[in-house]
Amino acid sequence: MLLNRYRSAFERLRPVLKPALAFEFWSTLVLMVSFAPASGWLLNRLVAASGQFAVSDNDLIAFFLSLQGILFLICSIGFILTFWFAEQVGLLIIAVKATSEKHVRVGVVLWEQLSHFSALIRLGLLQAAVYIAASIPFVLGLGLVYWLLLREFDIYFYVNVQPPSWWIALAIGATLIIAYLVLATWLYVRWLLAIPLLVFEGASPWGALKQSWQQTRERFRKLTVPLLVWWAGVLISSVIMTWLVRSCASWLLEHAGLTLKVVLPAVIGTLALVAILDILWLIIGKTVHVMLMADFYRETTDEKPARRTTVPSTRMISLTAFKRLGWLMVIIALVIGGSAGAAFLQGFNIAPEIAITGHRGSKVKAPENTLSALRHAIAEGADYAEIDVMTTADGVVVLFHDADLMRVASVNRRLRDILYHELHDIDVGSWFAPEFSNERIPTLQQAIDLAHGQIKLNIELKFTWPDPTLAAKVGNIIRQNNFAANCVVSSLNYQSLTEIKEKFPELITGFIVFQVAGNLPRMEADFLSLNAARATPRLVRQIHRQGRAVHVWTVNDFNNVISMIERGVDNIITDYPQNVRSYLKAWNALSGYEKILLMLRNLIVDIESPVPSDL
Repeated sequence: MLLNRYRSAFERLRPVLKPALAFEFWSTLVLMVSFAPASGWLLNRLVAASGQFAVSDNDLIAFFLSLQGILFLICSIGFILTFWFAEQVGLLIIAVKATSEKHVRVGVVLWEQLSHFSALIRLGLLQAAVYIAASIPFVLGLGLVYWLLLREFDIYFYVNVQPPSWWIALAIGATLIIAYLVLATWLYVRWLLAIPLLVFEGASPWGALKQSWQQTRERFRKLTVPLLVWWAGVLISSVIMTWLVRSCASWLLEHAGLTLKVVLPAVIGTLALVAILDILWLIIGKTVHVMLMADFYRETTDEKPARRTTVPSTRMISLTAFKRLGWLMVIIALVIGGSAGAAFLQGFNIAPEIAITGHRGSKVKAPENTLSALRHAIAEGADYAEIDVMTTADGVVVLFHDADLMRVASVNRRLRDILYHELHDIDVGSWFAPEFSNERIPTLQQAIDLAHGQIKLNIELKFTWPDPTLAAKVGNIIRQNNFAANCVVSSLNYQSLTEIKEKFPELITGFIVFQVAGNLPRMEADFLSLNAARATPRLVRQIHRQGRAVHVWTVNDFNNVISMIERGVDNIITDYPQNVRSYLKAWNALSGYEKILLMLRNLIVDIESPVPSDL
């Protein structure tokens, strides 16, 4: 039965595929020119309504639990669903027209799709609201799991030590997430027929959902299995074909040598072929998905799906004007793409000056945030050592990362409850190696005394508990030691950076970002410290245009170093300062021609490090 269903869909695929490809091109263009900018604009407006330009990391949860955050989630998910529904409408109309017409005019299909757009937006927003409402018990469940099982110690203790409570929490959390995904899938299948009902029977969005709910009753398995099997096949086939193409290209690049006439066409051809294959599989996947959906609809109704496939008689603009509007979108997309390419080439620098920061000192060679870690960072040639600072119970600023001492000392006490003199008896080095058994938690003053004239410091303000005095204390210590020119101050807490900049304008401050919502480049900091995966070329250029630097973390291998060079970052934060220094030295020894070739090869195949990995 299942094979017959797929066989029938594939027999109808051939006359549909060509107009489907053209339709997907235009639909994607509309998404790029309209939906994506609109979604970004909406997010920026909603974040601005909360009194900030952007919210990051610790503030993200609070934002998405606020009215603005919930509204953004509903609108964003609604926009995504609307675009997906619009694609289904277009492909559905193409599938029906292809059975009765020799030539399907994509412009007519787009116009008919547009006539349903208002209803599709309402349909998307309705479903988005339900999906978010359905997630509330699961989100509360995850919060309860954290509260009961992971609240006692700092989260880094659980991640690194992985006690039984960590695995229990992961198992329960994974079960909750899987349960929600099953529920979301069930809802999607129960509403699967809403699009055919809206297109062929003229149902309202709410009416289409209600009628689909009725017509899919007791048919969940019959509807779900063909779709899941089909998409699993599409995914596996796409992955295998991409792997084969990239493997062949890797073999060619490994044996062809560094010659531009071989590398350039091989890289461009491989990337183009991979993109074409992925897009083709995606379009085939969506088209067959819609055909299966149409089959399900026919099996549950006597209505023939040809009733509502003509252009509505009332038009706001003519079809000719609509075509001209489409070509205008093409021109706009080309201009935007050309401008982005020109900006990239203008800012392209194959010989950048990049500083190196040792993460928590040199955390691979010595216990993190200790004087030994600082000494190793100095010995390894780092320009900066990143250190985390917070205060003890009596207000002494010390180097420490976690909220408690469990991970580094097996002491079940929080730093905020410990007096500084008590730290003299606590060993924070034996967990790393026996030879560091005399290591103690140092003060910021001791770190500055050691660093003076040898290495600069990236001092991260760590707020594992809300200490309103930390920023001012750190600023005073830096000023008293005349150390402002030899350090930067960074934090995940944007308010603390604003505070320390106001009181100590001579300091260079940096905002640390893992995930962010809003207009990140408008955040007022001297530099932005980004997760390396988030440091896209576009974002780096935006930040540089405002005269600010970009630090990235945590970059540990040669291929990622090359990627960061390509993107034009200013500072690499790494666990291996000596290796990255050697990577940069080997990079700078290459000619410009060799650098370009390596960058091109890096898009396809991992490049063997020129530096021994055991350095």
